[in-house]
Amino acid sequence: MNHASLVGLARRQLNIFLTAVMFLTRLPVGRFLEFREEQVASSTIYFPIVGALIGLAGGLALLTSAALPSFVAVLISMLITVCLTGGLHEDGLADSADGLIGGQNPQRRLEIMRDSRIGAYGALALWFSLTAKLTLVQSLLAVNLVTAISASVIAHCLGRAATVALLTCLPYARIEHSKSSDFGNNVTFRQLALVLIFAIVLSLFLLRLEGVFCLTAALAVTFVCGLYFKDKIGGITGDCLGAANQLVELSAYLSLLILQPAKA
Repeated sequence: MNHASLVGLARRQLNIFLTAVMFLTRLPVGRFLEFREEQVASSTIYFPIVGALIGLAGGLALLTSAALPSFVAVLISMLITVCLTGGLHEDGLADSADGLIGGQNPQRRLEIMRDSRIGAYGALALWFSLTAKLTLVQSLLAVNLVTAISASVIAHCLGRAATVALLTCLPYARIEHSKSSDFGNNVTFRQLALVLIFAIVLSLFLLRLEGVFCLTAALAVTFVCGLYFKDKIGGITGDCLGAANQLVELSAYLSLLILQPAKA
C-alpha cells in the first residue's frame, strides 16, 4: 500500500471517528467532519473509544478530591460527562422508564417515549440512577483514586459497547426516521466483534482480573435489557440505547465495589 493510500485510509477512519464523536457528544466537530451517511453505521466501531475518552475526562476530574470533599469531586466528574454528552443517555433512561413502564402496549409505549416531557417514572429512574452513580463512584474513590478513574473509563466504554451490541442483535422498533435509525439494522457482527475486542482488552489492561467481573456484569445487564426491550416494544429505540448505557455503567461501578471488601 503506497503513501497516498495510507493517507486516504487514515483520513477516512478519522472521518468515521468524528462521526461517532458527533453522535455521542456535544463537541463541535462538524467543521472538521465530512459527513457521509454510508459511514454512520461504520462509526459504531469507535463508540467504546469515545466512551472511554468521556470516562477519562470524568475520571480526571476526580483528581479534585485532593482539595475538595469526595462527593463534590464526584459531582464535578458527573457534570463534566453530562456536559460532554448533553445528557443524551440520561434523557434516554428517563424516556424509556416513562414509556416502557407506563405504556400498556407497544404502540402506546413508543408514543410516550417520543414525548419530550418527563413523567413520574422517568423522574424516579433519573433520580435513582444519578444518586446511585454518585454513591458508587464516591465509594470507589474512597477505596483508591486510580481504581475510581479506571472505573470511570471502563464503565463509559462498556456502556457504549452495550449500545453497539443491542444495535447489532435487535431490530429498530420505530418506522419513522430518527437519529438512531441511521444505525438500526445496519451494524454488522464484524463491527460488534471489533467493539468487543477493544472493550475486553481495555478492561483487562486497566483492571486486570477485576475487569472480568465488569465485563460479566455488563454482559448480563445488556442481555437482560435486550430481552426486556424486545418484550415491551419488539426491539430498540435511541431511548432504549441510552437506558442500557446508563444501566451498564452502573453495573460496572457496582461490580467493582462488590469486589473491594474481598481484597481487604
